[in-house]
Amino acid sequence: MGRNIDIVLFKINCSYTKKGIIQLVKEIRNCSEIHIAINFSAPFSNRGMLVVTKGHFSPFTLVHTPIIVIPDKIQVDVLADILTEFINGRVSSHVKTIRLGRREIAILKGMIFEKSDDEISNLLSINKKTVSSHKDNIKKKISANSRIDIFYAFSIFPFKDSGLAENEDEIMPFPQQKTPNRRLVAYG
Repeated sequence: MGRNIDIVLFKINCSYTKKGIIQLVKEIRNCSEIHIAINFSAPFSNRGMLVVTKGHFSPFTLVHTPIIVIPDKIQVDVLADILTEFINGRVSSHVKTIRLGRREIAILKGMIFEKSDDEISNLLSINKKTVSSHKDNIKKKISANSRIDIFYAFSIFPFKDSGLAENEDEIMPFPQQKTPNRRLVAYG
């Protein structure tokens, strides 16, 4: 039985990271009867994708999305578990599933497009402390240490640069389908 998996190294140019992932997948493959072909330069698709990027945060996936985002500095046993589960079409217990509200999405867009808290505050007509509070909530959701960690974790999701309107349809480039509570765009 064959299975292709998509692993994207995002903002990482380290050949050792790629070699390490290949070695882990080889070890996993030896334990199973699955033939695995890794595509490190996968285009975005609506099938599952594992994205490795810079930053210090907990591995996560957004509700109703096929993307798992993990930091490049992660314990090998945790990475092996995430890869094993991913190869078998499951999500590891090490991966948090998070949900973002519309205001958090708007603030993330501002951060991705390198707007200051003052600019985000003015564009959304909210208090600067509210912007800071939402950023803190986002950091807590993925256990990030800083704004740059949030940037790396979420810059994989291509936001459209059309201002900071709280339009959920601007988050993902895939065919879109609303979730029942309209909090997040889903793939598929």
